[in-house]
Amino acid sequence: MTRMRGLFGIRPMGALRDAADRRRLRRAARRASRADKPRNARARIAAWAIGLALLAGTIELMLPLDDWYRALRTFARMHPADQSIVVVTVDDRTLNALGTSDPKRSDDARVLETLFASGAKRVFFDRAYADATTPAEDQQLVAAFQRHKGRVFVGAITGLDQSDGSTADIIPHQVFRESVLTASMDGKEAPFGLAVVFPASANVLGERRPSISAALAGVDHDGEYRVDFAVDYKTIPTVEYVDVLNGRVGVSQFAGKDVIVSPSSRVASDYHLIPLRELAPGVYFHVLGAETLKKGFPIDVGWLPALLLTALVVAVQARRQQPSYRLSTAAAAMLLVVPFALDFASVNIDVMPAMLCLGIAMFRFVRLAQTAYHGATGLQRIEGLQAAAKADQCDVIALKIRNFATISASLSPEEINLLLMKAKTMLRATEPDAQFAFHKDTFVWLRDALPVEELENHARGLHALFRTSITIGSHAPDVASSLGLDINRDASLRERTESAIQSAEDAAHGGKIFMVSEAGVVRDRAWKLQILSELEQAIRNDEVQVAFQPKVLLSTGRIIGAEALMRWVHPTRGAIEPAQVVASAEEHNRVDMITSFVLNRALREGRMALEQDPAFSVAVNISALDLRDPRFAQQVENLLAAYRFPQTRLMLEITETAPIENDPVVARNMAALKGMGVKLSVDDFGSGHASLHYLRQIPADEVKIDRSFVTGMDTSLEDRALVRTSIEMIHSLGRVAVAEGVENLAVVNLLKEMGCDVAQGYYFSKAIPMSTLVPKLAQGAKAA
Repeated sequence: MTRMRGLFGIRPMGALRDAADRRRLRRAARRASRADKPRNARARIAAWAIGLALLAGTIELMLPLDDWYRALRTFARMHPADQSIVVVTVDDRTLNALGTSDPKRSDDARVLETLFASGAKRVFFDRAYADATTPAEDQQLVAAFQRHKGRVFVGAITGLDQSDGSTADIIPHQVFRESVLTASMDGKEAPFGLAVVFPASANVLGERRPSISAALAGVDHDGEYRVDFAVDYKTIPTVEYVDVLNGRVGVSQFAGKDVIVSPSSRVASDYHLIPLRELAPGVYFHVLGAETLKKGFPIDVGWLPALLLTALVVAVQARRQQPSYRLSTAAAAMLLVVPFALDFASVNIDVMPAMLCLGIAMFRFVRLAQTAYHGATGLQRIEGLQAAAKADQCDVIALKIRNFATISASLSPEEINLLLMKAKTMLRATEPDAQFAFHKDTFVWLRDALPVEELENHARGLHALFRTSITIGSHAPDVASSLGLDINRDASLRERTESAIQSAEDAAHGGKIFMVSEAGVVRDRAWKLQILSELEQAIRNDEVQVAFQPKVLLSTGRIIGAEALMRWVHPTRGAIEPAQVVASAEEHNRVDMITSFVLNRALREGRMALEQDPAFSVAVNISALDLRDPRFAQQVENLLAAYRFPQTRLMLEITETAPIENDPVVARNMAALKGMGVKLSVDDFGSGHASLHYLRQIPADEVKIDRSFVTGMDTSLEDRALVRTSIEMIHSLGRVAVAEGVENLAVVNLLKEMGCDVAQGYYFSKAIPMSTLVPKLAQGAKAA
């Protein structure tokens, strides 16, 4: 067989930040574009996946993988040879015994006579005898061939590649041709030695001749076939040439069997790789080919049938909002199992182009679903709705679930998805044609424009729809809703959806069922765009202050510290909500400006409290974005040194505003802060999906239970149970439990009963200047 071949600071609002904003806008536009018309996008994905797989199959790009998988399957079907063919090897021991590099023709004649005398049925020589030697030697072999004419075959190779780029045939010398049959030794080895293909016949000397394997198997066929390596070649009967020559072999070893004589010494170089196993002499490949053909000529259906079936699966998936993992897994399993079953029937099917198609399609379908839809709910993401259609003939409605954070804390992610799907079904009853989107805690959709009065009545009906609880397993949470309506049809859909969402938020804060957006909303949006530049100017003009809300030790009533809170009174807009400023700063990656200002003021003014009580602690809120600045820990250390503030008296409260998991910079900053003695706190525990995750990630000293649970725990059994559970869990982790939003004595007593350590809230004091707080330290919580 032949082989075929810096320090904290306020950043300027310059060109760099504008460029970054433009990049963010472009990325948002691209995301919206990808989310536009998900059905069309899925169709494009299916077409690309099928087209690439067709190309890969046509150019045989995946053939090495198919060969590898085919070779791997042979291990499960491994069985011994049928013992009908015996190999006689001209091995190194034989050549050493004969003292030559090749047996003489007279030796071959003697071996031939011995084999037939021992009852051999036919004898094949895996060589071409292309050259003549001495006339006497050659005549002895010719005479032996003639005595057994019709039962002896010699090899031939056609189209052998030469070093000069030409091809040549290696065929029996003319002196032998008339006395012996000829069989093809042609064969092709696939890349990486993962497969071998033999022709069943070849054109030799102008006539069609069988291959050695086809002649051994008694098969008359014109096609090519892959050798099946499920036969263990080591079980093929093998005898050394020298032993046959010297008569040291019993008759029973050859009686009624075909024999193939072949060079197999290392100098012969006719060694090839048994796929996924080892090198073996080429003669064994002919025997394995014969074993393959004896089971029936292999049928090769190629890669197209599997791809066609997979294309059908991909087409089905393209019609679904969420791809079915079960369907794709079943299709992949079928692609892997069916070839194994067909192997037993000598039918080969290539599946890797189909696997490529399925893999590309599923990856892109999943990515599209993540971009366009909210989890497994079938709800669009807001970007998809914003880019979906023109809105000049529509009203935009946003329905906010006000207590979504509380509900989410009580349910698993799967239960939350079920809740959203049930809520969507309820909305569908009143909005049968709407495409619903979900953003954070708010449903958003479009509907045909209505007169304002009818739209308001519609909003009241939607609110009434959610007055009853929604049953989720053993839970039946009450859903508190508020609605925002946008009827400003001259604005862009993106502006209108944001306006509707903000109106729903405003309605929730104002205790209203719904709120219709007005012209003032647009002005507020413009204000949000310039809020940071105005804050920067206000800080320079000393118009921003820091107030301190006391933290009280519940067991003694003593004030043990205070949380530093930014207070900004705008000259025309009045008091500015800090959360609004922080959210805008985080969106523009400028939260370090606020952190720097508050930290400087807190440390400077905190010195006043330390003179009164050396155990007093100052808490400063930081964003997770601060921790992603590699300079943050060093900047904190510099400020502590500059103000001569004890490291152990500073508490940094980390809010859940940005991901910190698997971020080495965040980990190094937290380790450095803990190493210098600064304490860490998890703020707003219980709000949002990531609370428990953050609690595991942060080496906190204390955990602050979110005010949304604490404030109403005197009247809500559910909130009371959540607070109690939170305190027990916090204590089990060896951390201090702090309750925020304490507004009455009943809550204080409940917290004491539950073993809560520290509390803060309006019951004790609002945030006040440090100069007002210091005189109260000696008097305790009542004075605060």
